[in-house]
Amino acid sequence: MVYTVLLPRGWFRVQLTHATEEKQPRRGNKTLIAHLKDRCPTLADPNHAFYAPPYLLPQGDMQTIYLYTQHYKPAGCSIEYKREIFEFADGGKAAVDWALPDQEHNPNAPLIVLIPGIAGTSFDYYARSFIKELRKQVPASRVAVLQSRGCNGVKLVTPKAFHGGLTDDLREFMEHIAKRMPQAQLIGIGFSLGANILTKYIGEEGSKCRFIAAASVCNPYDIDVTISNMSQPTFKNRYLYAAALTRSLISVFTSNKDVIAAGGFELDPNAITSARTIDEFNKAFTAKVFGYASAKELNCSGSCVQYIKNIEIPMLFINALDDPMCYRQTIPIAEIKKNPNLVLAVTRHGGHLAYFEGLGLAPWLPSRLSMFVAAMLDWK
Repeated sequence: MVYTVLLPRGWFRVQLTHATEEKQPRRGNKTLIAHLKDRCPTLADPNHAFYAPPYLLPQGDMQTIYLYTQHYKPAGCSIEYKREIFEFADGGKAAVDWALPDQEHNPNAPLIVLIPGIAGTSFDYYARSFIKELRKQVPASRVAVLQSRGCNGVKLVTPKAFHGGLTDDLREFMEHIAKRMPQAQLIGIGFSLGANILTKYIGEEGSKCRFIAAASVCNPYDIDVTISNMSQPTFKNRYLYAAALTRSLISVFTSNKDVIAAGGFELDPNAITSARTIDEFNKAFTAKVFGYASAKELNCSGSCVQYIKNIEIPMLFINALDDPMCYRQTIPIAEIKKNPNLVLAVTRHGGHLAYFEGLGLAPWLPSRLSMFVAAMLDWK
């Protein structure tokens, strides 16, 4: 448990991947990576960018499980939200939770749009801890947490809920924001499966993207490979990760089964509720509702890796090599290096969305993301 204390500091250096500086976008006298090194030294400067896990949680599984326990402890990281029920063109609804209300009446305040992970909510610790830190570093900003249909207390009113490659809802919300706050600088941050959705959306939009910058945290990149790995009959998958994620998906179905049944789809409720992996759930439910021939087709078409080459805004990717859900083999290092707008920051440790450090188990990630936001807002 204490082996991390014995390793040299260089072992914990954040490994950066990006295009050569002559190929990168330049504003003023600085390239993208030069600006990040200056404004985000503990993330992008090799002399200062390190992440060492606490000796109490040296391993990715431990970090990930500990993060899960923090979802039930709002004390010390409580965030006040103002809820908006956003209605889509097809009549569907989703919760948008707004934070940092001091800028509520300032239409020009920078807006950070957060996309949580699978069935995630504004209550998740990684979202709350980021907003808490952002309040310190960029107090003149606002945050909107866009949650998926059927999540965080909002019932489905149409049969379709969500999947990992669904960008239509984010696109419609962004079009609404563009009209509502036309002068505001917009930055997107996606976590886990939300990172896949955000990345895919930005790649689809290309030069039309309204975000000025974005960040992706613990992105699975290739959903089919990720789900296949999580479907392996290991102890961790059967009783921890795949089991927990599958249960969260099943709960969306069971809470809205009458609305889903009214959609006229040929579904087997028993097959849905007895699913033990995400792949089984997608085969029995998601693929059929969204019109895909198979779960594999759904997964492959929804993976963001194929859209990375089309991203035209500065975007930061953060991944941990010991992430037990999003596997190191799926990190598209070559694709990211080819696109001059992208920077990949890889740590050896951190787990899935966790990144705790020190004896107090403080979160390492929020301050780095907040520094990135501040840096992008003043890169002119």
